[in-house]
Amino acid sequence: MTDVFTDLRVTDVAFNDDFVLLTLADGRHTRQPLRWAPALFEANAEQRAQWVTTADGLGVNWPALLPAQERGVVDVPNQVWDDRYEAALARLQSHAWSLDALSDEDQQLVALWRMEADINNGGFMQFLCNWGDPTCQLALRALQAMGATQTHTILAGMRGLLDRLEDDPAIKELTDLYGAMSEDEQQALEAFEDAYYARPEDLARLGLKHFGAEPL
Repeated sequence: MTDVFTDLRVTDVAFNDDFVLLTLADGRHTRQPLRWAPALFEANAEQRAQWVTTADGLGVNWPALLPAQERGVVDVPNQVWDDRYEAALARLQSHAWSLDALSDEDQQLVALWRMEADINNGGFMQFLCNWGDPTCQLALRALQAMGATQTHTILAGMRGLLDRLEDDPAIKELTDLYGAMSEDEQQALEAFEDAYYARPEDLARLGLKHFGAEPL
C-alpha cells in the first residue's frame, strides 16, 4: 500500500443530519451524503455507531445494517478523489472559469471531472460538445499519465471515430458531428460508451496514486 493510501485510512466516523463524516489517518476530513445509503439515513445513533473498517482501512461497513462490501459501503478513496476534483473546480471558479489560468495538474483534473460528469450523464458527444477537443485531449493525457489504460483506450476510440470528419466542410459546429457519422460509427460509439459505463478501472485509486490527495 502506497503512502497516500496509508494516510487515508479511517480513524473515526461521525454523522450529522446529511452526511457520514470521516476522519482519516493524516488528519483530513471527508464526507459522504447519507442519502447514498438509505439504511444509514434511517438508522438510529446506536446502529450508526456499529461501524467497522474494511481490511485495508480505506472503507467503512455497517454489517448489522447492510451487507458488507469489500471496499466498504463508504469507499474513502472515492470521496477523497471527489474532494480533489472539487478543489480544482474551486480554483477554476476563482480564476473566472479560465482553464488556461490553472496549473497543468489542475487542468487535467478539471478535464477528468468534465469527462466523468458528462459521459456518465449524456455520453461522449455531450462531453465533446460541452467542452471541445482541447479538454478531451487533456483528459486523454491525464488518463495515460495515471495508467488508466483501459479507460484511455475507450476515450481514444470514441474520439477516433471523428477523425475522418475533421476537414468535412459540412461540419460547422461540434453538434453537427453525430449526425455526420455513419450508422456503423454511431453503433461503434454506443459500444464504446457501454464499455465506459462498465467502469473497467478504479479511476479514483489510479488518480490518487498519480496526483495524490489534495494537500492539507
